[in-house]
Amino acid sequence: MRGKVILWDDTFVRYHEPNIGIATVKVLEALGFEVELLENRKCCGRPAFSQGNLDAAAEVAQHNVDLLNANDSTTPIIFLEPSCWSMFVEDYRELRIESAEKIANRCFLFEKFVNDLLEREPDALHFKHFETTLAIHAHCHAKSIMNPAFMRRLAERLPGRKAILLDTACCGMAGAFGALAEKYNLSVQVAQDLIDKLENQGRETQIIASGTSCRHQIRHLKHIQPKHMAEVLAEALP
Repeated sequence: MRGKVILWDDTFVRYHEPNIGIATVKVLEALGFEVELLENRKCCGRPAFSQGNLDAAAEVAQHNVDLLNANDSTTPIIFLEPSCWSMFVEDYRELRIESAEKIANRCFLFEKFVNDLLEREPDALHFKHFETTLAIHAHCHAKSIMNPAFMRRLAERLPGRKAILLDTACCGMAGAFGALAEKYNLSVQVAQDLIDKLENQGRETQIIASGTSCRHQIRHLKHIQPKHMAEVLAEALP
């Protein structure tokens, strides 16, 4: 066993898309990790932060940081939702949350965590061969902090897969923005670049999007079912 990791099962994964959390546990356990969920954690604070409610965001942020500090000082924390991950690694520091820097150093986006491990140990996982194309829409929060090129490399570790990292902008949902009736038309306009690029993909192409808002927007506007990278990796395991 490689030791423990904490899976930050964000609100949407916990209550709406548990299949993504289940897939993540399958991959991490196949890598030899013991996966734990954090009890008594609160929302990362992204909704409040995005609306300018900084006091509420800081309150839940300090709660989460204190909880993680009390839980363990070294265990990696794995995130599935880029907007939650960026809250921990960037926005908690902007909010001047005590010990935010210490916690940020333990936080990893799932795709990056797995890709980094496989770069060091290419034989740590073995995948089934399947000929298909994977088209990846990278989340804005991930692109703002890191180069998302590793996502294509990770996808192409699956034998037979050809991966494309789409050169796309925001999906137009932007958290709660696209859910507002008065912002709907603008949200669709913003999404047009993404939709155009998706329409250029073959019918058999599997779309990958790590952000829940992105997946919901794609489902709504294109009537296709995008997947999280964790699901694609889990399905490829023997």
